[in-house]
Amino acid sequence: MKMDKNSEEKVSSLEAISNTNLTEVQDTQNKEESKQPEVPRYEWKVITEEFFESVQELKLGELIHNEMFGLFEAMSAIEMMDPKMDAGMCCNKNTEPPLTFETAVSTNQLKLSNFEKSELIGIMDSVYSCLVSWLEGHSLAQTLFICLYLHQPYQIEDKSLKAFCCAIHKLAQIIRKFILYSVVYEEEDFEIRDYEYTLEPDMSNSKSCFMLKDAEDELTKRIKSGQDASEETMAIVNRLKFLRLVLQALVAIWPDRNISPTQIEMVEIQKLLSGAVDVMPGIKRTISLGTQPNDDSPNTMGFSLMVNQRMLPPTFPRYTKIKDRLPSMTFLEEFVQRTKVACRIIHFPVYQNALNFFMDFSRKNAPCLLSRSILQCLYFPQPCNRFGLTPISEVLKESARLFSGSPVLAPKSQLMNNPEVAKCVDTFFSFCGSVYNAFGMFIQICGFNKARQRDKLTRLLDEFGVLVDEAERVDAFLHSKSNDTKKEPLSYFSTWVLYHSLRAMSMYLLSGFELELYSIHEYIYIYWYLSQFLYNWIVSTLNRAECLMEHAKNATKQQKRTKPNKKKSVSPNYRELILNQSLSNMFNGYFKAMAGLTKEDRIPQPLPVFDKEQIRFEHRFAPFAGLLNLPQITYTEFNNMRTYFMMKSQSNELYLEAGKHFHSARIMMESIPNPDFEILDMIKVAKTNFVVMNLLARGHKKDSKTPPSFDFSLHKYFPIIKHN
Repeated sequence: MKMDKNSEEKVSSLEAISNTNLTEVQDTQNKEESKQPEVPRYEWKVITEEFFESVQELKLGELIHNEMFGLFEAMSAIEMMDPKMDAGMCCNKNTEPPLTFETAVSTNQLKLSNFEKSELIGIMDSVYSCLVSWLEGHSLAQTLFICLYLHQPYQIEDKSLKAFCCAIHKLAQIIRKFILYSVVYEEEDFEIRDYEYTLEPDMSNSKSCFMLKDAEDELTKRIKSGQDASEETMAIVNRLKFLRLVLQALVAIWPDRNISPTQIEMVEIQKLLSGAVDVMPGIKRTISLGTQPNDDSPNTMGFSLMVNQRMLPPTFPRYTKIKDRLPSMTFLEEFVQRTKVACRIIHFPVYQNALNFFMDFSRKNAPCLLSRSILQCLYFPQPCNRFGLTPISEVLKESARLFSGSPVLAPKSQLMNNPEVAKCVDTFFSFCGSVYNAFGMFIQICGFNKARQRDKLTRLLDEFGVLVDEAERVDAFLHSKSNDTKKEPLSYFSTWVLYHSLRAMSMYLLSGFELELYSIHEYIYIYWYLSQFLYNWIVSTLNRAECLMEHAKNATKQQKRTKPNKKKSVSPNYRELILNQSLSNMFNGYFKAMAGLTKEDRIPQPLPVFDKEQIRFEHRFAPFAGLLNLPQITYTEFNNMRTYFMMKSQSNELYLEAGKHFHSARIMMESIPNPDFEILDMIKVAKTNFVVMNLLARGHKKDSKTPPSFDFSLHKYFPIIKHN
């Protein structure tokens, strides 16, 4: 069939129109699609087999680093579906809403009266476990207040449980006060939020203690009369008594007035704490008599783990596991014992002795945050007074006078009559005693945990660097106001400040042993620095203080024209001098021992490709750069000294010298009057290492290349060298 020319033209025009319309429609659709947001299209692919095949190419210890996923992302990542990492998994266990106090009472799942004795024991033990879990750093909402009885303690009809819950409220309140006031906590130590819970019920401390005493007396009468002489009743009495005694002691330590307890009050506090310790064995023995935990719940009745889930912040909460009952009771018993020790701080009015007490308290048995906070509050009451009426600046003046015997600090000093001198001295000691400066900070740092102590000591050393300069200016100013201007100025104040800055340096280095930061191959320059420089400076500073004190005494005798006393009085720095000399010998012994072991290639060294000793050396001693008054020790000096010792002496000679140092340290420490347990432990270490060094000097297992082991079980700084 053929079409004429006009028909063909019409068909072609229709096709052109239809194509134009189709193009317009497509353009319109594309414009509409472009207006809509682009939805990403993922092409998922299973890479499990490829991943495990690629892993085979890696050697042991090798890691793959990607720019988009580094160590920070790896540490921040949450392992999904793992209950310990993904706290949301706990919500998926139960489909029912969390049990609250009102719903539990209305559904008869929560008793308010007619408790079995086993139920009371179980509830009280579980509350104690939650309290300890809170003190160990978990949140209040996930520990103490998962107990429904603590939500409405006034609605409890049972007399014993009502008094117990109200007293727990007061105890939590005063614990929080201690910790917040002392400010020695970090985020890993304590959760400060109270999650809108009222920790101060309408009840005084005395009324709370009276309720506990009343419930305790009522149960005691039943036991004595024979009405209810069961072991369970006595177990409830012990738990009420322990809480009452601890609460009374903490209330007495934290008075409403702005002074610390007096010595007479401290005797009563010690009696209360001793009574709490005495009832703890009975509590531990009867833990099995109470109802026991059920699955994840601390107790079969009265606890709801998810009741406060809505109060938690919109982040992944910390996984909380309530501490077991027996370890919790042990924790509370140790806390009471540590608090008894902390109360002895009132017997150390001199700053230097108080600092020793703080350092010993921090070093022994890793004290908990609460006992550390109580010690801080005892030393720094509310307006930073010291034991009531003595400001901290006056304590520091007395410490400086006893240390170096500065004449300006004498009781009847003529120089203090000069207003300029008095103002200069008062300003200097006020600056020293500020909580945020030098001496005040030194005391406060002892209250932090070990890792934080090391961080904060770096800043403290910078403060001491500034303070040494200030002390030298004060010495120069006081010398210009004295009568002996022709002689050289005596460094009374700068010697005192320098001694404490050296102590801060030693504390920084020794904390590395406690935190296990040092590798075995690093021991040689750590012990070298401690023995050859740091403790030599400390001993030299103490000797200088002795000379200054003698000079001040002679000047006073010449002014009074009195005959010299033939009897020699014991210096207040005598014990410190002997102890630091013995420590210097101990560190010297370890340095010589490490030099001998390194010479015989018994100390494993890191591969040179991945290690540069100079960088490690400079990193370890970098915080000391701020103390410009002390000569800076370089790596070159250490390397020259090590080379000198190893080229000059054979290994057996180094072992003999190390043994002599250990022997000298033992003799010095045995001469210290009234040695404490730490000194006795150091004597044992020195004796053992003396024997080991003599064996090595005689060639015992000389051909063995097995590295020795260092046993820190007896002392944290001085290990027993065991030759394998």
